[in-house]
Amino acid sequence: MRRTSTLMVLGGLAGLMSATACDSFLDPNPSDVLAPENFYQTSSDAVAAVNGVYEQVKWSYWLGFWYISDVATDDILAAPRFGADGHRMSAYIFNATEWPMGDMWGGAYRIINRANTVLDRVPGITMDPALRDRVLNEARFLRANAYFDLARCFGDVPLLEHEVKSLSDLKVSRTPVAQVYALILSDLQQAAAALPASYSGTDIGRVTSGAARALLAKVYLTQQDWTNAAQAAGQVMTSGTYALLPNYKDIFKIATKITNSESIFEINYDGVLDPGAGSVHTLFSLPSGFPGGDAYGLMTVTPSLQALFAPADKRGLHATFITSPYVDALGDTVRWVDPPPAYGPAFNKYLDETDFENMHTRAWVKQANDWIVLRYADVLLMYAEAVNEGGTVTAGTAGQRWFDLSRWGLLNAAIVAKTTELQSIAPGETTVHGVPSNLLPLPQPELDINHNLTQNPGWQ
Repeated sequence: MRRTSTLMVLGGLAGLMSATACDSFLDPNPSDVLAPENFYQTSSDAVAAVNGVYEQVKWSYWLGFWYISDVATDDILAAPRFGADGHRMSAYIFNATEWPMGDMWGGAYRIINRANTVLDRVPGITMDPALRDRVLNEARFLRANAYFDLARCFGDVPLLEHEVKSLSDLKVSRTPVAQVYALILSDLQQAAAALPASYSGTDIGRVTSGAARALLAKVYLTQQDWTNAAQAAGQVMTSGTYALLPNYKDIFKIATKITNSESIFEINYDGVLDPGAGSVHTLFSLPSGFPGGDAYGLMTVTPSLQALFAPADKRGLHATFITSPYVDALGDTVRWVDPPPAYGPAFNKYLDETDFENMHTRAWVKQANDWIVLRYADVLLMYAEAVNEGGTVTAGTAGQRWFDLSRWGLLNAAIVAKTTELQSIAPGETTVHGVPSNLLPLPQPELDINHNLTQNPGWQ
């Protein structure tokens, strides 16, 4: 989907709760107010409703998810210009009050409630059955993805399967993570079986059966169900729909985003067609002296990550990181002076060197760089890992860093190594330490308002 709907009123109903006690002078049956009771009438309403789920997904991945999946890993160091929150996340000294936890938690449940609303209300609409099934399975995928993020980050989380209609619906306890995964698997299995393999026109970018199978493979892998992980990944591989790009960096090209052969599912940002909703990661990762517009210099690549790449390795320079000076993909020589102290080379993943706007007219929320959730290279790696661990080989076949480290049980060792390296680069930034847990802390504000929730062990 090239541009998502801005149907912001659907889903999270906290704002509507305050409107339930109406004064007598108000019309008790208003006909000109958009509300769930008078909205879900036509097929256009159904499509607009699921578009509203996509819209919330866009905002949920906009910032808080990035802090957790990238900043809080061993790949990135917070540069001096990063705020205190970025330094706490990078040094892994955050706690339950940190805003990225609340942002991720709240964003995921807003996605879930919007998806639940679609699943509860769209079946009652008289409409084309094929379109109705597609809408419902798009909602199932998006709900499953949100719950998967929650389960990986927090473990046991409240399991809500229906639209929240009252504040009492929110006073829930944590559900055992096995039950959460059962719903995730059910949603993805239904989506994989029923969604189309591809779309055309303005529908390009919606969830496909391939996306559902790829996410299914990742869920099975996280559960160490090697056989089903290999099978799901193998189905994607033998579908004939996807292929690796000759140049790894092309997956991040704005001109061919969503439509290239390696893209499986992306969060689509466009600061031109959708003003105020462009991505911001490019601006954060570029050094502050980088020419061509806004560049904040908030983070650098760790020297140990840079050292993993040989000088001629195309996955290193101009892919993972950049140094000054260099000739970009447009043929221009780029130089900058990054004010000291600089901990390492600039992070390059979110920069499209072939895009004029990225290179010459960058501005806040104007970037069209997508957040890639699933790509074909991920599927190949998942398949290889599953088979290596004992999964069954599929006939004819041979990230996101924090989640990989947590799944592999290597998060503690990685953070110990990172904080040791950080001590030598920036003495006093933090002590050498590991992690309290392979899970994140539940947001403290959620614990404060819902006493049925409990904190994860190891966190204050």
